[in-house]
Amino acid sequence: MKHLTAIALLFGAYSAIAKPAPETMPNTASSSMGNKELTISSWNIEHLAYPISDGCRPRSESELNEMKAYAQSLNTDVVGLQEVASKEAIEQIFPKENWQVFISDRPDSESYKCRESGRMSSQQKVGFAVRKGIEVQQVKSLPELALDSRGLRYGLELTIESPHGLLSILNVHMKSGCFVDDYSRSDSRSCQVFSKQAPILDSWVESKEKAGLPYVMVGDFNHRLSAPYNKLTGQLTVNTDNSASTLENTTADLIGCHPYYPAPIDHIWVGNLSSNIAKKASVASYKNMDPKAMLSDHCAVSLSISPQRFELSNAVKWQTTSAEYRFLTAATYQRAEQQIVKSNFNGNWAVVMDVDETVLDNSGYQANLELKGQQYTPASWDAWVMSKQATFVPGAKSFIETVIRKGGNVALITNRNRNLDSYTWDNIQQLGLQLSPSNVCLMGRVSEDKSSINGASIKNDKDLRRQQIESGTASCFAPKSGRHNQFETSQIIMQVGDNIEDFVGVVQHEADIETLLKGAGIKFVLLPNPMYGSW
Repeated sequence: MKHLTAIALLFGAYSAIAKPAPETMPNTASSSMGNKELTISSWNIEHLAYPISDGCRPRSESELNEMKAYAQSLNTDVVGLQEVASKEAIEQIFPKENWQVFISDRPDSESYKCRESGRMSSQQKVGFAVRKGIEVQQVKSLPELALDSRGLRYGLELTIESPHGLLSILNVHMKSGCFVDDYSRSDSRSCQVFSKQAPILDSWVESKEKAGLPYVMVGDFNHRLSAPYNKLTGQLTVNTDNSASTLENTTADLIGCHPYYPAPIDHIWVGNLSSNIAKKASVASYKNMDPKAMLSDHCAVSLSISPQRFELSNAVKWQTTSAEYRFLTAATYQRAEQQIVKSNFNGNWAVVMDVDETVLDNSGYQANLELKGQQYTPASWDAWVMSKQATFVPGAKSFIETVIRKGGNVALITNRNRNLDSYTWDNIQQLGLQLSPSNVCLMGRVSEDKSSINGASIKNDKDLRRQQIESGTASCFAPKSGRHNQFETSQIIMQVGDNIEDFVGVVQHEADIETLLKGAGIKFVLLPNPMYGSW
C-alpha cells in the first residue's frame, strides 16, 4: 500500500497539462497538496495591553481600529505576536470569532514604571493568533528561554496541520540590547544574557533537524541575524556534527521598516521544507510611517509558502499537446506499415522495435517531473514503469498488429531493466494489444549488453540483443515461466526507434546519416522524441 501511495503522489500533478488526443492521454490523479498557500507572520505589537488604554503604550479606539485593519491587511493564517499582555489583549485585534488565540504560560512578572510616560507596564509575553479552520495539534511553552528570570520571555511552540503536513512553529522574543555580530565578545549584561539563550535556541533547531519534519521559527530576535557572519546565524545554520542545516532565514534580505533601524531584527526562519516549496517574504509598512505615528515600533513580517509552480519545457509541451507530434508519429507508422504490407519476405523475419517513445509514450512521466521541478532518477523511472501508466505512441498498435498479421515477429528491445519486463508486457496488454511469446520477444537490458560493447561488432547496448534475435539465442520474457529461449531465428528486416542508437551498429557521435538515409522508411524508421536521447 505504501508503494502504491508513493506512485500516486509522484504522478498526481499531470492533470494541469492540456489534453492531447485520446490515444496519448495519460492517466491522472488529483494533486495531494493542491495550490494552497500558507502565510505566517511575526509582529511585535509593542506593549499591547488589556484594556487597550493601559500599559506603556496606551492606545485610543481609533488606533485600535487601525490596528485591526492592518492585521486584516496582512492576509495571514498564523501570526506570532510579541509584547502582548494576555489572550484578551490579542483578541482586541484578532477577534475570537475568526481566530484561535494562544499565549505562553509564563507567570506574570512585576510591573515597572515606563521610561517616558511614567505609567505602569503591562505584561510582555509571546502569543499566537491562528485562523480558525487550521487544526492546532499541540501548544507548548519553552520556559528555558526565560533562564529562570521573571523578566524574560518564554518561547511558544505550536504544531499545526498545514497544506504541507505537520508544521512546528516556534515564536520567540529574545533579550534586547545585544546588537553586535558576535555576542560572545561583548561584556554587556544584555549580551551575557543573550549568550545563555542562544544555545537553547540552537538546541531546539537541532532537535527539529534530527526529526526531519518541517518547522518555522518566528519572532523578535533583537539581533541582526541577516548578516551571514553573525555568530548566532552561524550557530543556527550549522549542526553540531558540522553537517549543514536546512534552516533558512527567509527574511534576511528584507529592510527593517523603522526609519531609524533599517537592519531587521524580526525574522522568519524555515527548516526541513521541501525544495519544491516556493517562499515569499515581505514586510508590511503602516499607512503613516512617521516614527511617532507608527502603530508599533515594529512592522509585521510575513512569509507565504506554497507549492512551487513549474512550467513544462517546450519539448514536453510539444509532445503532449501538439497536433504535429501526433501527425508525425502516425504518418511515420503508416508509411512503415505500407512498406510491410507491400513487401514479401522469405523465411522467418522480424521487426526490431524500441519501447519507450516508440511503442509506449512516457510523456506523462516527464511532465510530472517537470511540474514538480524534479529530474529523472532510476527510482522514479522504475516506479513509473511499475505503475503501467504509459500509453501508445500514435500508430504503434496498428503497426505491430500488421507485422504479426503479415506473419512476422516483433522483437521489443528496450533499455528498461530486464527485471521490469513483466510490467512492460502488462502495460502493453492492458492497452488492448494482445501479445504472444510465440511472436513477440521482449528483452529488457542487462549488464552484459553494456559490457559486451567492443567498438567493432557491438557498438551500442542493443547490438548484442539484435544478434541474439538473428541467431535464435534471445532470452525473451514469458508471462508464466519468466524467460524462454524458443524465439525462432529471425532475419531483421526493419528497425524502429526514437534514437539513432536504436539502429544496428550506430552511435550518436559517429552516425553516418547519408548511409542511414538510404534505408530510411524501409530498413530504418525514426520517430520524433524531443524530450531526451543520447544527444
